[in-house]
Amino acid sequence: PPTAPAIVCPAPGSSSYNTAPRFMITTGVEPDGMTQLAEVKIDTGIWINSADNPERFSTSGHLGNGVKTVCQAETLAAGSHTITLRCLDSDIESASPEAVRTFTVLPAPFETITANETHVKASHIQTLRTAVNTVRSYYSLPPATWGEEVAARKTAAKNWPFHIMELRKAVEPVISAVNGFDSSSAFDIPPVTWLPIGTGRPRADVMRQIQDLILTL
Repeated sequence: PPTAPAIVCPAPGSSSYNTAPRFMITTGVEPDGMTQLAEVKIDTGIWINSADNPERFSTSGHLGNGVKTVCQAETLAAGSHTITLRCLDSDIESASPEAVRTFTVLPAPFETITANETHVKASHIQTLRTAVNTVRSYYSLPPATWGEEVAARKTAAKNWPFHIMELRKAVEPVISAVNGFDSSSAFDIPPVTWLPIGTGRPRADVMRQIQDLILTL
């Protein structure tokens, strides 16, 4: 049988806001030179594999040694979940040792921000900072550090654009990690054209763009 595959993400005990989260996988080594199938099971569901379920794997079919592929889950309910991964010899389907990882799908944490109605507050930025670092942790990236504490009635209006830029820069490594993981564009994150920030408190659409992106990561 092949050696055990590696689960690159989710990181152990991490969380995602995406109800169809990505699993980044690297196959092990098939000692006799055969190809192998990557096989994934979520919770107590059925096994799916890279040959019979190609729509669920970015790199599908019979795989070689050390091949990177992304498996995307079907919609999951909020709560704790377990992913189990193994690889099968393509010939006699002998199974590798299993790799297991537990993660959590979190409900969306964001308050609805409506143009000309919602007053963007320090709490909105604080929630975004927490969400960004939650997502970074899921992809095994270190937490972002922030240049200034954001506090109600204390944060200067002139600094709001800086805080938005920080959030965007903290998200971009996640996009790069996903899109650069394997050679396939399946399950990649579409390029982001950031909206103009302007001055003073950020507009509703600027805030919503970051919120919506986080829910897809």
